[in-house]
Amino acid sequence: MSQSTPTDHEVDVYAGEFVLTGDKSKSWRKTFPNSKAKQDVIWTNAQKMHNFTQVLARIGELQGEIAQKDAEEFDMSVAQLKEKLRDVMDAGMELDSSGKRQGLGAVTSAISEVNRMNGNHAAQKINANVVTMSHEEWLSNLDE
Repeated sequence: MSQSTPTDHEVDVYAGEFVLTGDKSKSWRKTFPNSKAKQDVIWTNAQKMHNFTQVLARIGELQGEIAQKDAEEFDMSVAQLKEKLRDVMDAGMELDSSGKRQGLGAVTSAISEVNRMNGNHAAQKINANVVTMSHEEWLSNLDE
């Protein structure tokens, strides 16, 4: 590293490695792979490198990008899981040839899981014989 501020490339390499490992010395060694510096010099240089405004800003940007991507992937996974649970509920609510619903255990479990995902953890009694709203209306209420 030069005595002045690091180059954009050095900032990107250091910040990227630091976000991955959380290790300043390892990040500095990755940024300057041809250095023959001893460990104490590496540690000192890593501390200096880490304290540059550009480096701290880039680390913050990368961490923000990762957090946003994780949140998007989590939201997508939750949405996909809810859709699968709705499929289970739909299948369980169908009537068999004798006019009875056969999959009520699966429906109850699926409803319970969707409620937990929506933040409703209290047990809820479901009366399968009394329908006060259509199945579609009930499903649409899950998204609220």
